[in-house]
Amino acid sequence: MIINCTDTIQQHISVNGSFTFENAKSSLRKAERNFLKPLIGTAQLAILEADYITDPIIQEALDLAQEAVANFGFYFYMPIGNVQITDGGFFNVNNEHTQPITDKQFKELQRAFKTAGHEALDDLLSYMEANADHFPAWLTSDNYSVYKNLLVCDTATFNRYFYIFNSRQTFIAMRPNIQIVEDQFIKSPIGAVLLSALKSEQTDQLRIEVKQLLQQSIVAFTVMKTVDNGMFILDAQGIHMRFDALPYESTLTNSSKGVNDFLVHTKKNKQSEGEQYLKAALKIIVANLTVFPEYILPERARAQSIKVTPGLVGI
Repeated sequence: MIINCTDTIQQHISVNGSFTFENAKSSLRKAERNFLKPLIGTAQLAILEADYITDPIIQEALDLAQEAVANFGFYFYMPIGNVQITDGGFFNVNNEHTQPITDKQFKELQRAFKTAGHEALDDLLSYMEANADHFPAWLTSDNYSVYKNLLVCDTATFNRYFYIFNSRQTFIAMRPNIQIVEDQFIKSPIGAVLLSALKSEQTDQLRIEVKQLLQQSIVAFTVMKTVDNGMFILDAQGIHMRFDALPYESTLTNSSKGVNDFLVHTKKNKQSEGEQYLKAALKIIVANLTVFPEYILPERARAQSIKVTPGLVGI
């Protein structure tokens, strides 16, 4: 485990002197297995677990990974943290000097731990991406391929074009829809080869511009597909998962006509935006074929220029 002592926990979570690593060991192990290992892979995790790390860049990654695991670990630990398990049953820990936190405080603290964990994971992945040559075990793993297999592949990119409260939890929940959008709306118009090529880092300004337009299109279409999904809450600020909204917080649902009209209006707007961004990207591609050699102009369009149609995109 990358956290194996109380001192490491205390670097990331404020716990008092009576708390020991053994109290939360099983929860920390579960957090590492559920959240960290699927993203960086077994081989890279083993490197971070090494007893002696001399590379300062890997050390920084370890610190971020420990921060993520500590917060997720305490998210898992909270329900059992004030419970004693004996042969006589389960009992709450309480005495005349202490009182359990309220239900509201419990839910807010649990949400804070999970949010902090996702933020640390986002920072870890961004840091590893920026220093990829120091993490070859990750780069050659299937875990990296899954992480990079979408044109909109991280929370920051999605959040740039539609606010999701910088929540990796929300982004991960949306990934199936992002994949569907790529397949349904993007792959056919620009071609699978160009789509794949644009997923890597771009240096040419036109290719950067097209990639950004396509990302905006994907985000818009994803929101279009998400607004009526019961997993998420949409309001004037953005989208977040229902976990992030506590029962006493004001949220928008489909329970009133006004809210339903808002969702329908948002869905139409996002469809229109997705179409316009896609058309703009295609217009640049077709006008600069030498910059986009991966793009194959359809036979029926070789003697024509791109044109705007009432539908998605027309050639």
